[in-house]
Amino acid sequence: MYKVLCVALLMTFAVAFESGCATKKYVRNRVAERVAPLENRTGELEETSRRNTQQIGELRTGIDDVRLRADRAQSTADNASSSAEQANTRVTGVERNVEDLRANLDKYSVQTTSMVFFKPGSAKLSPEAMAQLDQFASQITDRRGFVLEIVGYGDSDKATRYNQSLAQLRAEAVQRYLADKDNVPLMRMFAVGFGAARPMTMQNASTSSDSSITSARSASTMPRRVEIRLLTNAAVDTRPSSTGASSQIR
Repeated sequence: MYKVLCVALLMTFAVAFESGCATKKYVRNRVAERVAPLENRTGELEETSRRNTQQIGELRTGIDDVRLRADRAQSTADNASSSAEQANTRVTGVERNVEDLRANLDKYSVQTTSMVFFKPGSAKLSPEAMAQLDQFASQITDRRGFVLEIVGYGDSDKATRYNQSLAQLRAEAVQRYLADKDNVPLMRMFAVGFGAARPMTMQNASTSSDSSITSARSASTMPRRVEIRLLTNAAVDTRPSSTGASSQIR
């Protein structure tokens, strides 16, 4: 009886132990079944987090690049605006200069005068007249914005066809000499014969820039002359060129 009781007790312990082991195994299996998906999910979350971090970094780089381009575009726009303002200033200055030029285009003033004389009935220049024309031309070498008004007169105060023709021939002789000998452009000279008009007296001759005229000529010879007036334009810088290298009058 005692042995049967011991065997029964041992069997009970064995069953209890077996049952306990089975329960632990079952618990472990259940825990493993729940932990495995969580571990997988955690790995997925970590990968997602890594990708998000990488994308955020790329996004920041893109934003920085966009900001840099925006700054460059703004700088370019500022430079363009500054250039436009400078261009507008230059245009305004040019327009003002054009208006000044238009306003002064026909404003000529007499700078100096000279006269040459002829023998009665002649339109031929004397050596004295040629020397005087050369001296006059030397004053306008390289000068700009000028015209020469060349006016010829006849032998007397009679308004005849002969006097008119002689006055014109004398004016053209002076014009031809200045163009051929002193290189004065024809476009800057205007020659006209007034015949017997405007006869000059000794009193008028005293106002000429050439003081030798009054002492060298008498009142009776005054009509036989050509007057040359140098007129300059107020809209043009008439000062001679600083180089002085060319003797061609512009």
